[in-house]
Parts: sequence; C-alpha cells; structure tokens
Amino acid sequence: MRILVLFAAFFTLVTGCKAQEQPKDSKVTIQNEHYQMGKTTYGVPVEYEVVITNISNETLRLEGAKAGCGCTTPDFTPNQAFKPGESVKVKIRFNGSVTGKYTRYTDITLSGGIVKQVSFSGEGVQ
Repeated sequence: MRILVLFAAFFTLVTGCKAQEQPKDSKVTIQNEHYQMGKTTYGVPVEYEVVITNISNETLRLEGAKAGCGCTTPDFTPNQAFKPGESVKVKIRFNGSVTGKYTRYTDITLSGGIVKQVSFSGEGVQ
C-alpha cells in the first residue's frame, strides 16, 4: 500500500510540473491571425498584414510562409531574425478569384519548430 501512495504522489508531482510548461507557440503573439475581409469584389486583389511579435527571451527567425492555395500569396523576408519584443510582418495577398463565402489559410514557420496557421475569410461578390 505504501508503494502505491508513493507512486501516486510521484505521478501527481510529475503531472503538475508538465502542466506548467509553455507550449512552443507561446513564444509569439499574432495580430490578424484570423482576419475578416468582409465583402470583396470578384477579380479585385486584396491584401492584409499579419504581425508576429516575439514574446520569448530568445531571438527567433521567420523561416517561411506557405499559402494553402494558388490564389493566395504570402510576401515576407525569409530567415528574418527578430529579437524579444520585436515584430516581423507577413503581407498576404488574395487575388479575389472567388464568389461566395471563402476561407484561406497560410502556414507560417518560425525557428524552433513553431508553425502557426493564419487565415482570412470573406465573401466574394460580383
């Protein structure tokens, strides 16, 4: 019985310590992570900016940005380093080739294995 109590106490201690760890993606905050375009005119390109701020204690790098479809193009400086408290921007362009409701995604890759998915939604009208 004593071994069971010791095991339970050890398990509780280990589980409690793990719960305090921050996830990898808590090193940044993202402005416009889920951007609402509203109504857009078919065939008219639109764009917006995603601002990524480093809230960690280490320098990070913006390694890449990849759109989920050919109608969306991310514009960024590859391997751009940003120190704690600094921000980098990714401009996301949409060619406006949709009528009706839409949502498009872009994966942003940062150093340390951080991958954040941002999105924009809207409704294309004629």
